[in-house]
Amino acid sequence: MSGTSAAVTSETAARPLPLPPVLSAVHFPDPHSPGMAGLTSYLARRHAKVTASPSHAGPRPELLQRLERAGPELRTANPGTASMIWGGDNAAVRDVLDHAIGRGLPVMGYARAVELVAGTTPTTVAVAGSRSTTMAAAALTRALTGRDPGWILTEAPVGDSIGHDGDGEVLVVDLCPDSSCHEASPPGWRWRTLGEGLSPTVTLVTAVDAAPPCFWNQAEAMDQMEVLARRSAAVVLWATQPGCQELADQLRRRPGPRVVTVGRGTDVDVQALGRLWTGEDHRVTVRAGGERHAFTAPVAGTNSAMAVTAAFAAGWALGVPGAELIDGLGTFTGVERSLTRLGSKCGVDVVESRAVHPKEIAADLQGARMLTEGAVVAVYEPSGHLRSNALAGLIADALTAADQTVLLPVHSTFPRHQDHADGIETILGASSTGSVIRYESGPHQPGPESLVTSLVQSGDLILTIGPHAAQRIGPALIAALDRLRSAQ
Repeated sequence: MSGTSAAVTSETAARPLPLPPVLSAVHFPDPHSPGMAGLTSYLARRHAKVTASPSHAGPRPELLQRLERAGPELRTANPGTASMIWGGDNAAVRDVLDHAIGRGLPVMGYARAVELVAGTTPTTVAVAGSRSTTMAAAALTRALTGRDPGWILTEAPVGDSIGHDGDGEVLVVDLCPDSSCHEASPPGWRWRTLGEGLSPTVTLVTAVDAAPPCFWNQAEAMDQMEVLARRSAAVVLWATQPGCQELADQLRRRPGPRVVTVGRGTDVDVQALGRLWTGEDHRVTVRAGGERHAFTAPVAGTNSAMAVTAAFAAGWALGVPGAELIDGLGTFTGVERSLTRLGSKCGVDVVESRAVHPKEIAADLQGARMLTEGAVVAVYEPSGHLRSNALAGLIADALTAADQTVLLPVHSTFPRHQDHADGIETILGASSTGSVIRYESGPHQPGPESLVTSLVQSGDLILTIGPHAAQRIGPALIAALDRLRSAQ
C-alpha cells in the first residue's frame, strides 16, 4: 500500500462551509435526470432557493411530487435571477437554456455543481465506477450514520431521501456514469470527465469496464478512473470486478493514494469470509484490520450483497471503526427500485429493478431468482439507442437469465437519428433464444401489462427493468393481475 488517509473522528468533525453565492439560488430546467434529483434535494435541504421549470407531459409531474414528498419545497417557475444547473436530459428544456443565456444568468452543468458543493465539505467520499454504484453509495450513507453524513445519490435508500444535508462533515456522492453521460453540454462547453474537480478523501471504485456512451471501452474507463483515484487520499477497489485489480496495480506502480481492496480472495485488505442467503437477507462476515465483523444485508442477489460489503470497506478506509459501521448498516433496508417488491396479486410477485448496464441486469435477474421458485418474466425498457446498440449482445445474454422477456420501446430523451439503428431491433437481432418478445404499441393495442400477465401463473415473479415506462408499468401490472383474479 502507498500513502495514508486521515481518520474522520467525531471529536474533530467540522460543519460544511456555506454554499457559494452561485449556488444560493438555483434553477433546474429538469430536475429528474440521473443524479439531478439528488442534487436538487440536497441543495434545497441546505436552504438554497430552488426552482424548477414547469413540468412537461409524461412522468415529470409524478417525479416532481416524489421529490417534494422527500422534503424539499420546489417552486415551479421560469428562471429569474438564479443560476441554472443544466442536466441536459430533455431537449425540450433548451428554450429555458436560451432564456437564461440571453439574460446573462450563470449556467453550469451537474458535474460543476457537484464540484462546488464538495468544495464546501471537509470530507468527500465518492462512489465511482462504470456500473453498480447505486447500492454501494446508498449503503455507505447508512454505514456512516454515526457521522451524520450528507449525500447526493442517483436513487434513495428505502424510505429516505435521494439527497440529504447531514450535520456532519462527510458528503457521499454517487458518481454514476449516467449522471455525466446524459449531461449534453450546450455548444461551446467543454465536456467534463468523471469526478473532474473533486479531490475525495476516499473513492470507492465498483467496476472499470465499458459503459457507453460515457465509457466506450475499458481503456477509456481506466484512464478516467485512474485520474480520479490519484486525486484521492485513499482508493477502495472491488477486487473481483472487471478492471479493478488492473487499476490497483497501476496505482501501486508509483507513489499515490492508499489502495484498499475488498473481495472474497485471501490477498485483499477487507475480506468477505462468508455470505449466507436466508431467503430474506444476506448474513455477511468480513475481516478487516485483523478483526471480524458480521452484518445483515436485506438485499437479494450476490452482487448487491457484495456492494454493501464494498460500502463497509469504504467506511473502514475512511477510518471509521468496524463496530460503528456495523451499527450503521443495521439500519440499511435496501435501495428504492433495486429489487424492491411492489406487491403481489394472484400469487404473482411484481418486483422493480433500475438496472441499466447488462451486468446489472444479469445480477438483478439472478437476485430475482432468489425471491421465487417459479418462473421469472422480465419487462425490459432499454435506456438509450446508443447504449442499446453498443451493448446489444451483452444485453441479450443478460436477458437469457429470465424465462421470458417483454421488450418495451427504448427510452430516449433525444430523437433517434435516422442513421442510428433502433435499439430494440438490435437487441432482438442479438437474441437467439426466442424468449424475448417485442411489445408492439398501437392505437387499438392493449397496454403491455396485458401481454405480460398472459405469460405468468401463480408462483411466478415479474421483474420490471428500466428508467421510466418500466417504472410506471408496475402499478398497472398489479391492477391487471387483480382484474384477472376478479374474473376467475
